[in-house]
Amino acid sequence: MARMTGGRAVVEALIREGVDRVFGIPGVHTMEIYDELYERRDDITHVVSRHEGGAGFMADGYARASGEIGVCLVITGPGVTNATTALGQAYSDSSPVLMISSQNDTEHMDRDVGALHQLKDQLSVTDGCTAWTRRVMDPADIPEAISDAAAYLRTHRPRPVHIDIPTDVLESEAEISFADSGRTAEQFAPSPARMDQAVQMLVDAERPLIWVGGGATGAGEEITELAEMLDAAVVMTCAGKGVVREDHPLNIGSRLRGDDERVVQDFVATGDIVLVIGSELGVVDTMGGQVQLSERMIRVDVDAPGGDKLYRPELEIRSDARIFCRQLLQRLRDLPEDDFGAGDSFRAEISAVQDALETEPADDGGPRPIIDSLRQSLGDEDIVVCDMTMLCYRATALYPAYAPNTLLFPRGFGTLGWGLPAAVGVQMGAPNRQVVTVCGDGGFMFTVQELATAVKYQLPIAILLMNNDSYGVVDKNMRHRYDRAIGCDIANPDFMQMAESFGIAARRLNDASELPAALEEAADADGPTLIEFCVDF
Repeated sequence: MARMTGGRAVVEALIREGVDRVFGIPGVHTMEIYDELYERRDDITHVVSRHEGGAGFMADGYARASGEIGVCLVITGPGVTNATTALGQAYSDSSPVLMISSQNDTEHMDRDVGALHQLKDQLSVTDGCTAWTRRVMDPADIPEAISDAAAYLRTHRPRPVHIDIPTDVLESEAEISFADSGRTAEQFAPSPARMDQAVQMLVDAERPLIWVGGGATGAGEEITELAEMLDAAVVMTCAGKGVVREDHPLNIGSRLRGDDERVVQDFVATGDIVLVIGSELGVVDTMGGQVQLSERMIRVDVDAPGGDKLYRPELEIRSDARIFCRQLLQRLRDLPEDDFGAGDSFRAEISAVQDALETEPADDGGPRPIIDSLRQSLGDEDIVVCDMTMLCYRATALYPAYAPNTLLFPRGFGTLGWGLPAAVGVQMGAPNRQVVTVCGDGGFMFTVQELATAVKYQLPIAILLMNNDSYGVVDKNMRHRYDRAIGCDIANPDFMQMAESFGIAARRLNDASELPAALEEAADADGPTLIEFCVDF
């Protein structure tokens, strides 16, 4: 136990939880925290963004790339509202983000007294996009709140959490002790009875499917072995891409959502059992429930069973994905090999689906040549950070991922402008891997100010900018529905001159074949590189 301010307790508690990097912008309501960050700068790094939303997106990207908790620090009022969009995206994508915000002094908070940065009901603002939000009213309670937040993010579906601390609590001193840290997810091991039932269902299957979501990213080796033991076809959601390599002979990829992906949809509908690991089977991944899946379904997730879902599993198992898969593998190894496995005939059907996908004609004039060139240019562990733009929509299906979390996409919430600031966090979380963010011109301008952050920290991010001088996807949909469009044509700067003003390298490419050389140069740069394609999609 030691006597210290609440601000010092925040920083000390974060360090004790293993946090070594935080993202944010200092303000008059958070100075007590920032002064301690200066004091402890050898133990924890502060990354200054140019907008609180950017800080939240960076924390999200850092968490996805590093597997650690992403932390952002914001002031009360506008700092919180600016960062709330980032919380909404992290909530949709189950990303472990902790936002710590200040609050007006206890005398003035939640009162209409004209206080600086006053927000009527700050906890209600963040409640809709967090797993929980908590106000701390005593400096002595700060370590417990941060320990609870870290434990929650490590042991539950990692949706963001928010801790709100009044300024006078940050500035006050108290005798403070620190709780134990590092609680694990072992409590979510599956029950033996449900494991017995799962084994029997899988042993009886003749056409097994394994549906892989983002909650399975830590269980790639186990799921690959499981698919090989069962001769099961592997289907991936966008978040599950790369959990099993997409060039694996049992993997039919993530091409489920478009009219041109019927070959996968039709095949999936023939499965006689589907083992869903780490996926909520959400609207986006299943076309609103239109993807036909067997009623014989086992769903494995850290979420508690039940809830209002699009599909009703026959068996629900609450478990960490890796723990479940390891226990299932052990049980299958104890059985005679002849007791399970779909066999060569089903494997041949899987191979036929893969062949059909590989022989589809290229989309001349569309995004596929750039997607193919991007894939050829990057290593298996390099990371593509997508914004909301047509090339990225198609990349979720067409870009093969060979490792988990190597194609990141703001699914669900679908935030324009996520790509660049998220890539800043990703590059900091994975400093030895090449990071490419793909943005449309519309989305890029949402958060273009974070280019300054990438420059400040000399991050070699390649920014692949698709410029069609339009909110192109919306324009296309308007014209398809109404034969006309409004509000979609936009005025852009000269992006080459913009890059020059930031002091970074920039290239305008005319053909996808030029991309490999441009990315090779970007990887060796001492800051970001802007690579522009002028496109009509």
